[in-house]
Amino acid sequence: MRTRSRIRRFIVDELLDARPVGDPLAQDLLDSLALEQLVAFCEEEFGVRFDDADLIAENFESVGAVASLVERAQRGA
Repeated sequence: MRTRSRIRRFIVDELLDARPVGDPLAQDLLDSLALEQLVAFCEEEFGVRFDDADLIAENFESVGAVASLVERAQRGA
């Protein structure tokens, strides 16, 4: 399963009460606690660690942005 799909599935299955239409991050459906849970999921699921500098709003504007962040971290960029 692709990175983006795995992240979206986690958000929908674990962090939201209802299935959103469209991108749940772009719709601003997650609160700060849910975003912390998303970061922890990504670090554990994909075997990456984010620096504080990575934890900025633009990296969490969409599921695609989070997937790109994860993929950059996996490449060590």
